[in-house]
Amino acid sequence: MICNVRHVIILLITAGIFFPLRGQGCYELVWSDEFNDSGLPDSSVWSYEVGAGGWGNNEWQYYTSERIENARVEDGCLIIEARNESYQGSNYTSARLISYRNNLYWQYGKVEARIKLPYGKGIWPAFWMMGRGIFEGISWPACGETDIVELIGGGEGYDDKVYGTAHWADAGGSHAQYGGSYQLPTGIFADTFHVFSIQWTASDMRWFVDGIQYQVIDITPAALSEFHNAFFILLNVAVGGNWPGYPNSTTVFPQQMKVDYVRVYQLNAEPQISGDTAVVKGKKNVQFEVPGLDDYSYEWTVPVDAVITSGQGSRSILVDWGCDSGTVKCNMTTDCKEYNLQHYVSIEPMEISGSEKVGEFQNNIVFSVPATRDASYQWIPPGEVTFSGDSTARQVSLNWSDKDGLLVLKLNDYCGSDSLIKAVSVIRQLPYPDPEIRHPIPGVIYSVNFDTGGEGIAYHDASAENEGTGSRQDEGVDTETNDGGENVGWIETGEWLEYSVIVGYSGTYDIEFRVASIDGTGKFALLMNGENRSATIAVPSTGAWNVFTSVIVRDVPLSVSDSLMRIEVISGDFNLGKMTFADSLASALDLPSDNQLMIYPVIVENELFVENIYAQQPYSLYDIRGQKAGAGMIFPGESINVTHLAAGIYFLYLGGCGMQGRARFIKVSENTK
Repeated sequence: MICNVRHVIILLITAGIFFPLRGQGCYELVWSDEFNDSGLPDSSVWSYEVGAGGWGNNEWQYYTSERIENARVEDGCLIIEARNESYQGSNYTSARLISYRNNLYWQYGKVEARIKLPYGKGIWPAFWMMGRGIFEGISWPACGETDIVELIGGGEGYDDKVYGTAHWADAGGSHAQYGGSYQLPTGIFADTFHVFSIQWTASDMRWFVDGIQYQVIDITPAALSEFHNAFFILLNVAVGGNWPGYPNSTTVFPQQMKVDYVRVYQLNAEPQISGDTAVVKGKKNVQFEVPGLDDYSYEWTVPVDAVITSGQGSRSILVDWGCDSGTVKCNMTTDCKEYNLQHYVSIEPMEISGSEKVGEFQNNIVFSVPATRDASYQWIPPGEVTFSGDSTARQVSLNWSDKDGLLVLKLNDYCGSDSLIKAVSVIRQLPYPDPEIRHPIPGVIYSVNFDTGGEGIAYHDASAENEGTGSRQDEGVDTETNDGGENVGWIETGEWLEYSVIVGYSGTYDIEFRVASIDGTGKFALLMNGENRSATIAVPSTGAWNVFTSVIVRDVPLSVSDSLMRIEVISGDFNLGKMTFADSLASALDLPSDNQLMIYPVIVENELFVENIYAQQPYSLYDIRGQKAGAGMIFPGESINVTHLAAGIYFLYLGGCGMQGRARFIKVSENTK
């Protein structure tokens, strides 16, 4: 069956059920996904929630990301498929899609989907909404949840029955809920498509199946304030759980939830034309559209030097633009009224797209410009840069050199001639956080303080989207707050991170890695200058992603010539926090704690301070090999100048024959940066 065949809804008017009539109050479509493409779900609409762990309900499935076996669009339908297969430690896979991360959330309106539900014991499909506050500091159930439709499979009384439920936090903060159910007179919900919807206003929320209302809740009481905030949409199929129970020998796999469309309407909403608000002169295939249905009428007009190439009479058109700014107009007639919509489009300068920073001798670097009418192209690269393919196309591929340079394009098109220039610089990896200072060893290196340089240069992150809310979210690495600081999370097999370091002295070091993992399958290695120094380091299970433990690796050989450290992931599914490097020899020489001095900073460049000095004291400085490196007197409130010391590990001895104490510090100087 092709999903996007229009269907007929028979509205049953019964006592106590109100249906808005045309002209009284009318819902206008403001957003929809009609699933008319093919392949993975539209990433501009849907993102994935990923993993196992039961999801608070002791479920059995692993929700995957961008895996076409579990979520795909074909034949005009979104298909979410639950499969019986071994994956990441789980025996079942499925998908859970959400609209939040693409800023698709709404307050009030009619939300509906046309769905053919799966069936069978332990199968639990859902089309539902969650308050956006869940991602903004408000925990469940205080964020609010609206289940538009849920089904728990398992035969008669199950596969033919759906539920609609509201969840919130009561005055005491405990979970409260209200729900109802609807049962088909014949057949089951897996036999054919049905329309599931809610109508949500400031006063109440109503649940419908095929236009038949089966429950309503008054949301005006203060305790239900959650339902006056914006909510986003979720679609998923769970396998097993506390409510549906678990699959048995009668359960058939795979199971599919097929979604014909998802639509959001709002009461008397003014439709808007969407599309570019600025284009380059003569740009081809500029799309404009309005939210609507096929049986509405549409009449489009564009500026005089622009041309509608397709879509006249439909809700979406393609336009080859002219040379000047202008207004796109649409006369749109809906079930509610006639609209005369306008959308102004200005002209913007054309620019060459492509990376402004490239690697030394990097090949196949793509540069392009937007497609314009009647265009011809002449690309002129810097002297040592060569073409990899056609040099007169709109898009070119270049093999770069080791030098910065200017890329020039001579363009002729419908609107005239132009000359475009793009400055391209060669990336040379720099350390973080200060491009002038490396991470000192011994010392602490936080995993989130990886080098600058970007993907493939300073790190490799295998996932296409960022997870977490930690620092450096614009750099492609997944970070979050944990373990008294930050960690790199969602680590996958094959990923790596690099850190520019300076090793104080050659010798063996003990290293403490802070890690967290649920399944304990993670493994990684420590490389220095490309050489494995640690063998394989196994990550144990800690029971939760935010519960960290220490993995100690002893007697790791490091050299003063080591300058680039890499954490290389052998197998994923763990979080990595801070890494502490302690020199094994210096640790063995430490004095008892009651003989220690309080000094700062421990990693010092110029001045070393000693706390609680009440009278002048003699001091001596010794390096790690026991050679005397300096001596003098320290007075209360003054410091010890250590600028003359070379980089390395040192000991400060305070006092004369009756030595008062000793402390260790790390010297970093200009020549070690």
